[in-house]
Amino acid sequence: MTLVTITLISGILLSLFPHTPAAYGPLNYACCVKYTRTPLPFKLIKGFIEQSSREVCRIDAIIFFTKNNKKVCASVKDEWVRASLALLRSKITKLTDNGPQHLTTPPRTTSNP
Repeated sequence: MTLVTITLISGILLSLFPHTPAAYGPLNYACCVKYTRTPLPFKLIKGFIEQSSREVCRIDAIIFFTKNNKKVCASVKDEWVRASLALLRSKITKLTDNGPQHLTTPPRTTSNP
């Protein structure tokens, strides 16, 4: 085979493979583009992640996940956001300090006849 034929076949084969998201960033990633100013009640918050403007998105944000599976974008500069983050961190600290109590098993006893 000639070099032109090999190049042509390689080009066709490579075009059949889909582009990988890792090469171009996450394709299904929804960025926050603005903040909510309405405080979210803490009892509705299930978790959060941080969005950085140094990665894919344009603004820094805290993305709260609610119990209704909604995402709420908020600014870390807002007092209610800082208070919610402090409460979430204290809950995590309490959980890790107490340890997994429900996973403990009683010690085995051996009986000698």
